[in-house]
Amino acid sequence: MTLLKTILACSLAGSLGLALVGCREAKQLEEPPRPVRTIIIKPSAIGEELAQTGEIQAEVETDLGFRIAGRVATRSAEIGATVSKGQVLATLDPSDVQNEVRTAEAEMMSAKAAEQLARSSLDRQRSLFEKQFVARARVEEAEANWRAANARLDVTKSGLLTARNKLTYTELRAPDDAIVSAVAVNAGQVVDAGQSAIKLASTHKRVAVFNVSERLNAAVPLDAKVEVALVSDPSIKVVGTIRDASPTADAATRTYRVRIDLPDAPPAMTLGAAVVGHLVLSSRPLIALPASALTSVEDKPAVFVVQPTSHELLAKPIVVARYTADQVLVESGLSEGDAVVTAGVSKLRPGQKVAYDAGQVAK
Repeated sequence: MTLLKTILACSLAGSLGLALVGCREAKQLEEPPRPVRTIIIKPSAIGEELAQTGEIQAEVETDLGFRIAGRVATRSAEIGATVSKGQVLATLDPSDVQNEVRTAEAEMMSAKAAEQLARSSLDRQRSLFEKQFVARARVEEAEANWRAANARLDVTKSGLLTARNKLTYTELRAPDDAIVSAVAVNAGQVVDAGQSAIKLASTHKRVAVFNVSERLNAAVPLDAKVEVALVSDPSIKVVGTIRDASPTADAATRTYRVRIDLPDAPPAMTLGAAVVGHLVLSSRPLIALPASALTSVEDKPAVFVVQPTSHELLAKPIVVARYTADQVLVESGLSEGDAVVTAGVSKLRPGQKVAYDAGQVAK
């Protein structure tokens, strides 16, 4: 009797369990489609906007050095000073060069006297030859002596000119209007010929200099227009063109230097001022989606697309070109006309039935 009761109880429990499962399945089948917000895909041409920070520099920067070696006597140039063309920036002790000039002058005077004596001798020999008092050989000898003395005079004149030029080399003058950007010598210092002494930045024309990544260096065309604006006052801006780009990357930063011409740059764009360069690259077909539409499948970007016939969700992997603050720009993975879910994607699952409106077309 007890065994019979147990069998009846188990049968009753099994029937009840099957009934509950059937109720749940029925309830699941009867679950209404979940309303979702969607957007209809339509690719459009979208350009990439780039922004890079740089600084204002002089178009021409010159390292000045003395053309001869010597001891620095004076230095009037200071960093940041504005200098004009021809202004003396530093001088060498001229004593030794002045002695060379005096020596060259004395040699020239001696050569000049010798040339005059040789000419007088030649004139006298020619006069005697005309009177047949001397042979032609004496005249020819006098002519040779005069030519030698004349050549010697030319040499001493050139030597004197060189010595006087060398004397001017004891003064370091500004080749043009500029600003002193660096000083490497002081009074009393002994310098070699050509050693960098003072660096000048020309005030005639300025450029904006940027250090860009390899990707940007390869992507930006050389004829691109770049808007350069001051960081401190974005209303002050100039549209310029690329002047030149470094063909090799910096060994330390692995970036490429790009210089932008700044035609008619305002005075506020002083040397060393921080600027931002804005550039829009050529457009290509992309799909702009709100960031709220993004989910993932196997750790890869994806979105939910509503199947038009069954109204079920399909998770589609996508390739993202780039991200913005509130958008995802999709390069591939979607087709024109797809209905992409744009909100609440964290609570959705593939295969789920949804109710949706056609929504707005993506732009």
